[in-house]
Formats: sequence, C-alpha cells, structure tokens
Amino acid sequence: MEMKQKKTRNKIKLFTAIALIAMLSLGGTMAYMTDYGEAKNKFTVGKVDFNLYESRWDGELPDGSYATPPNATASDASPSDALGINQAENMYAGMVIPKNPAIKNNSKNDAYLRMTVKIPVDSVIIADEDGFLENDGELLDTELFSYELNEDSGMRLLPGQPTMEDGYNIYEYMYTGGGLTEIPVPAGQDIPPLFDTVTFANIIGGQIDENTEFIDVDFKAIQSGGFDSPEAAWQAYENQTH
Repeated sequence: MEMKQKKTRNKIKLFTAIALIAMLSLGGTMAYMTDYGEAKNKFTVGKVDFNLYESRWDGELPDGSYATPPNATASDASPSDALGINQAENMYAGMVIPKNPAIKNNSKNDAYLRMTVKIPVDSVIIADEDGFLENDGELLDTELFSYELNEDSGMRLLPGQPTMEDGYNIYEYMYTGGGLTEIPVPAGQDIPPLFDTVTFANIIGGQIDENTEFIDVDFKAIQSGGFDSPEAAWQAYENQTH
C-alpha cells in the first residue's frame, strides 16, 4: 500500500513539472524584446538596448556618458553655453538651436526602430524672413519649431504623417537605411542625427510665455528576429505595451 501511494505521489510531481514547463514555454513565446525612451527618460525591456543621445543638446554620447556636463562652465568638448539645452532658456523669434537626436543600437540584436518628433502648435501671428506679416497679420495655427531632416540618417517618414494630438503635430519615422522599405537596425550600429538644429518660429513678440513646450523626440524598438515583417513586429509591440 505504501509503495502504491509513493508511486502516485511521483506521478503527481511528474505531471506538475510537465505543466510548469509548458507554462514557462508559453510565456517565453509571448515576451518580445523591446526598447523605448526619450531624451529625458529611457526605459529598456529585454535585451534590445538602444540609446537616444543628443551631443549638441546636452552633451550626451552614444554610451550614455556626457562629454559636457549641462551645468559646467567649460570642458574639453565644448563650453556649456554652446549646448542647446542652455540656449533654449532664452529663445527669441527665428532662433536656431542646436539639437541632434541620434540613435545607437548597443545590443547584440538587430531590431526595428521608429523615432517620433512632437512639435507644439499654437495659434499665433508670424512674419516671414523679411519681416512682413503672414496671413494678413491674422492668427494662424503654427508649428513653433521646424527642422530639416538629415538624408543620411536612414530614417523615412511613415505614410499619413503628421498626426495631431493635444496641441502637437507628431511625425513618426521608420528606419529604412536610405531605401524605401523598413529594415532592422543592425546590432552595434549608429544612426546619424535625425536633424542637427531646430528653429524657433518667427513669432511676433508678446504671444508666447516662458512655459512654451520645446520640441520632443522619442523612439521605440523591437527585435526583428522571429517576425515575418516589420508590420507583424510592431503589432506585437502594441499588443505587449498596451
């Protein structure tokens, strides 16, 4: 009788172990390696490790270190007053501000990458380069900042852009490596800056207060391995993060 009970207990343990292995295997197929972040805050999930850095904005380098501390008076790299983050504290109409968001794939995985640029929009009176009022001097919904896309960044605007949300125009870019279709960013590769500077709109004085939102850049990334297409990868990303 005792031998029979012992065999029964062993069978229960065996079935429990098999069930546990099955559950772990199922969980493993559902968890994808992703990464997302922005210039202010960065978050990493899994083993996809991308870094968004802006050497001319705040002095950050590809590895996350800083060549120029934001509050330093000078350094071997450049004086702090040359950094965009400090220049932006005293913006004026038409001002050109250094800001160069670049991406480094620090992981060992190829991954799809998308970058998003959010530009605040406000109803203001603006002037052209010669100082003449546009729109007959009437209020006009205007992007407060503009930039020129660097062709060598390998990024391409997604169809249907920009979208509008909560007072922002949002531009989303995909990595194509200079082609027409989305491809993964190879492991260890640097993505040149999406742009190098931003220009504050030529706004007639007194319309914008000190709390004006600055242009914002962020990104998201997901492993390319295991997916038949970038569309399938991004669908999995949305399913996992929402």
